[in-house]
Amino acid sequence: MSTGPDFATSEVVLAYLPEEQAKNAHGRPWAAALDSLLDRATTWWVCLGLMLGALLVPLVAVEVPPLTDYPNHLARCYLLAFGNSDPTLRQMFSAHWQIIPNIGVDLLLPKLMHLFPPLLAGRIMLIFCLLVPTTGAIALSRAYFRRRSLWQIAAGFAAFNVLFLMGFMNFELGIGIALWGAAAWIRYREQNPALAIASAVILAPIVFFFHLFGFCFYALLVGSYEFSVLLERSLQSNFDVRYAAKRVAAFGLAMIVPALLYRASPLEKVDASPTWVSLPKKLYLAFDSVLEYSSLFDLLVAASLLAFLIFCVMNGRARVSKAALVCCTALLCVYLVTPVSFKGVHFVDTRLPVMLGFMIFAGFMPRGLNARERTAAVAFFAILFIARVAIITNAWVNSQRDLTDLRQTIASVTPGSRVLAADVKYSDNPKWYWDMPASRRLPEVAPTYWHLASFVLLDRHAFWPNIFAEESQQPIAIREPYRDLEAVRSPPLHYTDLAMSDVPPTELEHFPYLTGWKDKFDYVLVLNAEGAPDLEHFLPNQLQLLHRQGIAALFKIKK
Repeated sequence: MSTGPDFATSEVVLAYLPEEQAKNAHGRPWAAALDSLLDRATTWWVCLGLMLGALLVPLVAVEVPPLTDYPNHLARCYLLAFGNSDPTLRQMFSAHWQIIPNIGVDLLLPKLMHLFPPLLAGRIMLIFCLLVPTTGAIALSRAYFRRRSLWQIAAGFAAFNVLFLMGFMNFELGIGIALWGAAAWIRYREQNPALAIASAVILAPIVFFFHLFGFCFYALLVGSYEFSVLLERSLQSNFDVRYAAKRVAAFGLAMIVPALLYRASPLEKVDASPTWVSLPKKLYLAFDSVLEYSSLFDLLVAASLLAFLIFCVMNGRARVSKAALVCCTALLCVYLVTPVSFKGVHFVDTRLPVMLGFMIFAGFMPRGLNARERTAAVAFFAILFIARVAIITNAWVNSQRDLTDLRQTIASVTPGSRVLAADVKYSDNPKWYWDMPASRRLPEVAPTYWHLASFVLLDRHAFWPNIFAEESQQPIAIREPYRDLEAVRSPPLHYTDLAMSDVPPTELEHFPYLTGWKDKFDYVLVLNAEGAPDLEHFLPNQLQLLHRQGIAALFKIKK
């Protein structure tokens, strides 16, 4: 007996109020007409197109978005695309392919760079990073509820989440593919089990190679659906037990290949102690799916969305997918105990609220609102969304001044040279840190300019030690003698550390090249240079200031 359709749309309905809707519309032709307009398929598709188009505005407005890790990923993919054919770059780097759950962008972006200019190719990839998870959340909602809702389009609020603004491209694509894959599983699992399982067997390794968290999210989404299906049955008869065993076996079959791939990957062998953040910061980052450059506006967005959810639930006007509820509960519980870094991977726990943010738009749906409530909600959230995009666009446009200043500052760097990139400590000038342009930091999370030094490779074909080249996580390797200059993935070196005569062991652990740095490098590039007091007279016997403009200052090391 097939019970697939009931399972596919299994949900908790917190009241459906057709009588109240009819009473509110009675005697109000405009209300009935407005309800009809909001319910039309054409209206939904137009709103979807407008939302997706709005998401692209910041990317169209700038050449290089100020996303923390993005320049570094851009440089690495540039090496994979052109490094082997460039006589200077191939002395520094080589491709080092292996089983790594973090290389989807490294497979795609270098090929795009052969079709488009590198910076344009990077923005095309960022478009996918924005749109794939956003549309994936909408597709998953359609699979859960089998209907359209304007609330689904509000998933655009989660598109510019903290991890996207930090340039975590593989993660964004990974969870996007997971959302689409889960939508396909839920949509077709009961109608065509063989096709659904075969598709999952193929898709699961693909998600794995984009990002390990993407695969875990995919497994959780599919597993939550399967668990919700089994909850509908009593499992008291032998038939029910066999039915459950078959579904568990099908789920295991779909997920076993990535599990084996992880066992064979170098990441599985990495041994690094986990670290945790403080409870207040963990509570703050729980909303990182809507955080950006303005803490005050972030608070307004988060409070508005949360208030609307509470209003719908408290007034019995909410529809919640049981599978989504299981998934969200698991994400929240895991987030509370997950460290911020683990196995050399940073911002581990921060990824879970991003998934949870997309799930709120996928697994929850308001219903039973009258015409006035629906109109007010649509208008308010539309204005809020437009303001959010405008704030991000403004920050990105202003960031291009920093990019221009940096590229002009490094114009004298010679190909094949070695550039030590450094930053200015917060303690050197606390006032400047809080007064610097909004585009340079994500409040309480991280600066966005840390990897701008990547342009010494992109523009000047020079080496700098902070490129992402860890053997357990990246598909490139640094050649000798440059290998000794590699830095452990960490924030940039503080420029004042160069003046230390006795380098502490903790610093050497992250920056092993600090001992005898004057003999190992040709230039020193200081970022956020406006915050450095009296930079012109820093180590005058060892450094010669060549150029200083805005965010950047370039020194030549005196030999």
